Amino acid sequence: MIRKHKFLLLVLCLSLLLFKAVSANRFIENALKRAEIYSDYSAFIAEQKQVNHTSLSDIKNQSSIMIPIHMVAIVIGVGIVLFVKQSSQIMRSVVRVLIGEVVTERIFKPPRLA
Repeated sequence: MIRKHKFLLLVLCLSLLLFKAVSANRFIENALKRAEIYSDYSAFIAEQKQVNHTSLSDIKNQSSIMIPIHMVAIVIGVGIVLFVKQSSQIMRSVVRVLIGEVVTERIFKPPRLA
């Protein structure tokens, strides 16, 4: 395969992996929110049947300030791709030297007598 195609395939696989991680994280966050709402609703019915609007607005303001997890995943993904690209350039020269040593060992081996 051409190196460009391999790199593109690697980027697509990493993107798919990041998308799955973000989706799983969103699913878990939604489940936790639903459980919290259900527990609040149960306590609400059992105890007072009143809603404290100020506490709900404070919670909404705090959650809107937080950075969305998909933004963090994108930044981490780009960092991984750049690190892989730079490390492959560094390792390419090391691999060439190692392959060159193997070839020279094969050339200078004496022939076997049968």
